[in-house]
Amino acid sequence: MSDSLALELTTQQRDLVLEGLRYIRSVRRLSFRDPMAPPDEKREVELRQISDLMGQLDPAVRAVVRSES
Repeated sequence: MSDSLALELTTQQRDLVLEGLRYIRSVRRLSFRDPMAPPDEKREVELRQISDLMGQLDPAVRAVVRSES
């Protein structure tokens, strides 16, 4: 079961949240990984969740996320 939370954000607040999510996504993507190690499923799930959340906050991001899939 998933709990949902509704927030009312101003455009500036939404932009700040999106900026933070972009930062977190970059940190996850660029974190050190052993190139010989198998794919990290947890990392991939986290990146997908971040992208999904960004898509919920900004319709322009949603279109980009869909095209990357």
